[in-house]
Amino acid sequence: MMASDIKKTLTDTLAGFQAFSIALDKSTDLSDTAELAIFIRGVYEEAAVKEELLALRPLQEATTGKDIFAEVQSTFEQYSLQWCKLVGVCTDGAPSMVGSRKGFIGILKEIITPL
Repeated sequence: MMASDIKKTLTDTLAGFQAFSIALDKSTDLSDTAELAIFIRGVYEEAAVKEELLALRPLQEATTGKDIFAEVQSTFEQYSLQWCKLVGVCTDGAPSMVGSRKGFIGILKEIITPL
C-alpha cells in the first residue's frame, strides 16, 4: 500500500514538470548484478526545481546502450513521461552510455530529433 502511494505521489509530481533532465549511472552491486540508477530533475512553471531518484533498475543480461535505452524507455512509460519535455541527459561517460552509434546517447539521438 505504501509503495503504491509513493508511486502515485511521484507520478503526480512528475506530471507538473514543464521540462526535465535525467542523469544515468550504471554500477554493479555486491551480488555482481548491473544496476541502472535513473535520476530526474524537473522544473515547474513557476521555476521551482525538484530532483528525485526515479528508478533503480537491474540490467539482466547485458549493459549495452540498447539495454539501457530500453530500461529508460520503460521507466518513462511507467511514469507517463513525455520525451518532448526531456532537455538534458547526464551519464557516467561509459561507452555504453555515450557511444555515437550503439550507446544510449546515439540511440536517443536517432529516436528523438532534435535533441
